[in-house]
Amino acid sequence: MSGQDLTLLTPMLRQYHAVKQDVPDALLLFRLGDFYELFFDDGVTASRELEITLTARHKDSEQPVPMCGVPYHAADGYIARLLRKGYKVAICDQMEAAQKGTKLVRREVTRVVTPGTVTDNNILSPGENNYLLALIEASDSLGCAFLDLSTGEFRASQFTGAQRWTRLLLEVDHLSPREVLFPERMKAAVQQLEGITKTALDDWLFDADHASRLLRDQLRTATLDGFGLADKALATGAAGAIVHYVRQTQKAPLEHINTLSCQETAEYLVLDPSTIRNLELLESSAGETKDSLLGILNRTRTGMGARLLRGWMIRPSIDPAEIETRYDAVAELSKSSVVADQLASSFDGIFDLERLLSRITIGTAGPRELSSLRSSIGRLPGISGILQKMKAAVFAQLNSRLDLLEDLHALISKAVSDNPPPVLADGGVIRDGYDKELDELRSLSKNNKGHLAMLESRERERTGINSLKVRFNNVFGYYIEISNANLHLVPKDYDRKQTLVNAERFSTPELKEYEAKILTAEDRILEIEKQLFQEIRNQIAGEARRIRESASVIAELDVL
Repeated sequence: MSGQDLTLLTPMLRQYHAVKQDVPDALLLFRLGDFYELFFDDGVTASRELEITLTARHKDSEQPVPMCGVPYHAADGYIARLLRKGYKVAICDQMEAAQKGTKLVRREVTRVVTPGTVTDNNILSPGENNYLLALIEASDSLGCAFLDLSTGEFRASQFTGAQRWTRLLLEVDHLSPREVLFPERMKAAVQQLEGITKTALDDWLFDADHASRLLRDQLRTATLDGFGLADKALATGAAGAIVHYVRQTQKAPLEHINTLSCQETAEYLVLDPSTIRNLELLESSAGETKDSLLGILNRTRTGMGARLLRGWMIRPSIDPAEIETRYDAVAELSKSSVVADQLASSFDGIFDLERLLSRITIGTAGPRELSSLRSSIGRLPGISGILQKMKAAVFAQLNSRLDLLEDLHALISKAVSDNPPPVLADGGVIRDGYDKELDELRSLSKNNKGHLAMLESRERERTGINSLKVRFNNVFGYYIEISNANLHLVPKDYDRKQTLVNAERFSTPELKEYEAKILTAEDRILEIEKQLFQEIRNQIAGEARRIRESASVIAELDVL
């Protein structure tokens, strides 16, 4: 934008410039009809990185504006490419429909996507987490927090002493965060975290008191002591800064972030990067994942299970009771191949519940994702039935934690059609019979001619005018036409609309109401479907804790 005279810009480009001021470090995708457009420096950058044509708006003016664009329906693929290159992307949508006579529609940033806040399955690897890291250092202590927004996994730690950075770097090696948040004053210190997108935040966002209030609100708790954060001011500050950042970028309440663990390295065997590499846990010596120990052992059926297996492998438990519990479970499964096969087969048809839940709570889940959730929940009773036949204590404990979520399955089954379209705008998402007004509008839209014929027949009978006609044209809309010879039979509730040589055209309150309905039926149908879908999605998001608990049970069973 350097050198541009804002007074010479059109109202739309001034609007773009104003929005851009709120997201200066992100590439701004600005919705214009069926395209997302990028202007000025963002257009130049996106054109280069996406290898798409750079053109210009107002080419023949004193200051042409560089621009490029991507189709709205295909934007996810382009956004994914930008994120892989380490860019942040702000999505600015039209918040109202363009009205006749309106020169400029209201637009707002609805979401900011960064490498550490990705939830799109087209970008993420099913078997790996996508962590966002926040860290804060004071005196000889260092606090850090890791959040996988796509699953809701949230953990914090605090390290003290000369080895604090060594311990942090070990966590970074284990968890491979894509983005790091830090206070402005730590810019120099975080440069050692190579290959990670770096985002500086205001120092006050890491303040322990502010962070504590934010965390208690997010986790819906009166105290953080139960999460292991007592006397850990820096860990609290880092965790609070993460919550602030994801709330600001996602513009959503994030119901699936409902728990936090403050872990100490004493809870698991510490494997340094050279050990992980030499044991070929995640990659073979040739750099292949399929020939690593994880690649050979991983026969999990769900993304949740694959991520948990990876976590258990690089952070092996040193708790004897936990190890014995796992041995008992595996021993029973190994002795009964029939039950083991039944359990493994029961995971077929279960989608990644953790990532489905994150997209539901963030508000980006579409109709197909609710259908996937319905399908997954439908498999839970069968899993519970198998668990009830098993003897090891861990299976009884897991079964007690497994919420079958029947109420959510009933809600989605009642509300969402069996094979919904991928996007709301295609229509047909909400099942017939769920909403009375929607059913009436659909009936109007489908049975327009039949309804007019019925209305015409009824009015002929009521008035005694056999030649009465109900018609429509683009100029006058719907009308009742009566010949001059029958004008003396016109009821008092008829309103004159147009005079012809041999006839008069009238309207009635009922016809006016019908006209308003039918002319706006399609738009109103989509509007109602959108509203109902959002209500259903919000209702499901309100049960995030229950869904997440069942997802963790499935993940553990899958690994066992």
